[in-house]
Amino acid sequence: MKNPHDQPELATRAESRLLSPGLLLELYDAPVAFHRAFIELGGSVTAALFLSCACQEAAELPEESDAWLRLSTEAWRKITGLTRHELDTARRHLRTQGLIEERRVGMPARLEIRIEVGRLLARLKDQASGKYTGLAEIDYVVRA
Repeated sequence: MKNPHDQPELATRAESRLLSPGLLLELYDAPVAFHRAFIELGGSVTAALFLSCACQEAAELPEESDAWLRLSTEAWRKITGLTRHELDTARRHLRTQGLIEERRVGMPARLEIRIEVGRLLARLKDQASGKYTGLAEIDYVVRA
């Protein structure tokens, strides 16, 4: 019969609650975040996640860039955490909505993606005006 005060069992339970360095690194890895407003625009959470990550990547392009994102599928998977199928579906939703443009260049063909910034901003403006009616009437001028 087991003694309820058996020390090895207590030690095992305590050890199971310890966080190893590897577990801590895994838990504190960079989070993948997305803009909530992009869900309605893109038609799904995965499209919103992809678009948010694409916007972040585009923001980091040099000013003299032509705005085309030249990331491999593996790079997109690492950035977003999405599977290849989820990436394909997200991109299809965003293409259908006119929020991204795609092209294949080079040999072997490489996929490049560009955000349709004008359309994205227009759609965000329309979405916001439908949700936040009455804000245009607020006088935002600070008077001394």
